[in-house]
Amino acid sequence: MKADYDVVIIGGGHNGLTTANYLAMGGLSVCVLERRHIVGGAAVSEEFHPGFRNSIASYVVSLLRPEVVNELELKKYGYEPIPLSNSLYPDLNGDYLLLNEDEANNQAEVAKFSNRDYDALNEFYEVVDQVGSIVSGQWLKEPPKLSARGIGDLISAAKLGVDFYKLDDDARHRLLQLFVGAPITLINKWFESPKIRAMVAASCTPANYASLHQPGAAMAMLHHAVGELDGQKGAWGLVKGGMGSITQAMAKSAMAKGVDIRTDAAVKRVVMENGRAVGVELEDGDIIRGKAVASNADPNRTFLQFVGEEHLPEGFASDIRAYRMESASLRMNLALSGLPDFACLPGTSVQEHHKSSIMFVESAEQIEEAYLTARSGKPANPPFIEALIPSVLDQTLTDEPETHVMSLLCKYMPYDLAGEQTWDDIREQVAEQIIDHVQKYIPNLRDILVGYQCLTPLDLERKFGLTRGDICHGRLEPDQLFSARPHPDAAQYGTPVPGLFLCGSGAHPGGGVTGAPGRNAAQRILREMK
Repeated sequence: MKADYDVVIIGGGHNGLTTANYLAMGGLSVCVLERRHIVGGAAVSEEFHPGFRNSIASYVVSLLRPEVVNELELKKYGYEPIPLSNSLYPDLNGDYLLLNEDEANNQAEVAKFSNRDYDALNEFYEVVDQVGSIVSGQWLKEPPKLSARGIGDLISAAKLGVDFYKLDDDARHRLLQLFVGAPITLINKWFESPKIRAMVAASCTPANYASLHQPGAAMAMLHHAVGELDGQKGAWGLVKGGMGSITQAMAKSAMAKGVDIRTDAAVKRVVMENGRAVGVELEDGDIIRGKAVASNADPNRTFLQFVGEEHLPEGFASDIRAYRMESASLRMNLALSGLPDFACLPGTSVQEHHKSSIMFVESAEQIEEAYLTARSGKPANPPFIEALIPSVLDQTLTDEPETHVMSLLCKYMPYDLAGEQTWDDIREQVAEQIIDHVQKYIPNLRDILVGYQCLTPLDLERKFGLTRGDICHGRLEPDQLFSARPHPDAAQYGTPVPGLFLCGSGAHPGGGVTGAPGRNAAQRILREMK
């Protein structure tokens, strides 16, 4: 493998692989360097217990841009999405809300809790879709510079304004509320039922770490409401073989284009010469040179660790130090010898609720309490939990028939713990508390549990290189999005360091398995290297 390339990419996550594909399509020589033994970043499938495999970190697909799927021919290389159509919200008192694609079913389910909230939900999601269309319309565009000194930036800003004014007056008002309003204000205004309020409040939490009373905290909901799957707007799904099938398909596509991919190749630093990035040094001492370097690592790691503050403008370095990173997420993967038997929907044969996304949340107040507990430095007990049983839809995940895997995303779990305890001290204790809590909904859980993997915020940092365990490379809040992500001087994928570019989720449009930052960054690099 050679040591000189047009572009060296730090990190073989999905955005790094996306960038590599597009750069190779543009005729450049590219090398991707991945610190782990396998490419994929947080979108990987791994065996976590003998005979049991799962998407051990990122676990659902919807935000992956169809342009990326089609242009990289991912289906040709093994990407196979599986629709996930149902949503289950069980209660400890035996009630439940089970939504699917049938309008009559959904109306009847919501009517168990409110006579008016079904219509309110439809109206609310219509507004979210309208606003989401503006957001998603900007995902594959380079955001304009805040200074707007160039004609191209003025045109981009004008186009965004035109999109905004295409909305009706009410939708513009709602857009403003969604952008800068407090989620709890919107929720309480729109809905009367505590059950529906809890459901909508939970939709504000993916990748978020904010109070429901914090202005702008609804942006996380908006960010995750713009997806599609196989052309179906708003649909979510799994991937056959787990999320690693996406990144393995990307890697195969890239290698078919001549991209070199090196695993077990941890980067120590960006090599600087005369103020310019000219390659990287690996931890084993190897130097890989390039005319440009693109980093799929988060902004904190990229600038403060790999580049170093001595090579950065003082104000820029200070702002990156202040860039807010933490999603307070803990991931568990459960190996099960049988199917979960829900207290609210008994039975151990596969039913519709087993094929659902599952949210264990009792109320909006529980979400707020979990946040406040985490802010005090303590793991939420109980947390609210988003769960899946992907093996019901994908039997390739386990070796033995009628065995299953279950995913748990638990929030809020702080990176910084109060007192002298560390996550290494309390990992097992917290995991057992989580299992005890889920067992209240699934009485047979302990009987069928044969093993588990628990990834704390510290583990997510160690394993995947996610600073403070932030699964989105930076919180999705108004001042850390669009033309300010991660900083006005690095929001167009170029950075204050000549020759260095950002191509990961710390750049516009942000987190999730989208491929958008990688595609956009590649276009910027290709323009600059012509």
